[in-house]
This record gives sequence, structure tokens and C-alpha cells, in this order.
Amino acid sequence: MAIHKGYDVMEINGNFLIPGFSIYLLEIIKGKKRFFYIGMTGDQFYPSARAAFHRLSGHLEKTKNSTQNQLWNALRDKAGIQDPTDFAKLCIKMHHFPIKGFTKWTGENMHHESIKESVSTKEYLDYKKIQGEVVTLEKSLINAFASPQLLNLTKGKKTADDFGKNKSIYDDIKQIIEN
Repeated sequence: MAIHKGYDVMEINGNFLIPGFSIYLLEIIKGKKRFFYIGMTGDQFYPSARAAFHRLSGHLEKTKNSTQNQLWNALRDKAGIQDPTDFAKLCIKMHHFPIKGFTKWTGENMHHESIKESVSTKEYLDYKKIQGEVVTLEKSLINAFASPQLLNLTKGKKTADDFGKNKSIYDDIKQIIEN
């Protein structure tokens, strides 16, 4: 055990570094208060799915023009965390639920002119099918757990009463939030 004052340690499970589809629940603990953020990996605009840890780092990006720092903004605006002493009192836990089906994109660069040819390939259509399922699941989870403690800016969407093959993710998230 370290004796240096202020010593901290962060342990990252290697699965958090593997690109792929997933749902994640961020549990933010500030004293006796708990906040949550539900997110997903799997880009809607081109076939990539960043690793869960990469998504977390994006959520904590502080630049004003970032499009991925929803958590940072919500911590400030909804949870009232304003200065460094507030952040020092936080504990952020990331619960990660991988979803099978992601394969690394091997087609053309989707930022390139060839995107029109690429989007009709079986590889891309398969990607979009699974990615659409992950988006639907994320929206359903956000809707199901909407509360003042949920820091998501979007309201989610009721898409189904039954989470089907992803019911275990719903059940696990429910247990974490309710305990």
C-alpha cells in the first residue's frame, strides 16, 4: 500500500479497451447521492464502435465544442459539480455490457467519396442492423430509468415492453440503480 498522501489507483479491465457494441451504465457517487448515465458504443454515422473506456474519456472531454461530452456537461449542469474540489469527491463506476455482432469495418473510409458504394454492401447493412438494435436498447433503457438521477440529456423512447434477448442487461441495470 502506498504511503504518499493523495495516492489513487485506477484499474481498467482489458475488456473496456476492446472496440465493439455495448451498453454501459455510469454510476456517479457524490457523498450519499448517486447519479447515472446510460450510453452505448457503436457509431450511428459510420461503422465503428469505440471501446467503452474511449467513450468514457470522450464524455469527460472539457472543450466547449465537443459533441461527446454530455456527461461532463450534465455533471456541471444537473449534478451541481462546479469546481475541482467537487470532482475530487466523486467516484465513477462504469458497468459495461458487451453486445455481440461487431466486426471491424474493412471497407472504404466512410469519410471518403466512396461512401455511397459502401453503404449498400452486406457488411455495412449487417453492421447497421445490429447498431440499430443497440440504439433502440439504449433509448428504451433511458426511457425505463428516467429520473432526476439520470444525467442523460435525451429522454429516451419507449420502444418495447419486453427487452427480448437483452432483458438480462435491463435486469442488471435495474438491480444496480435500485440498490
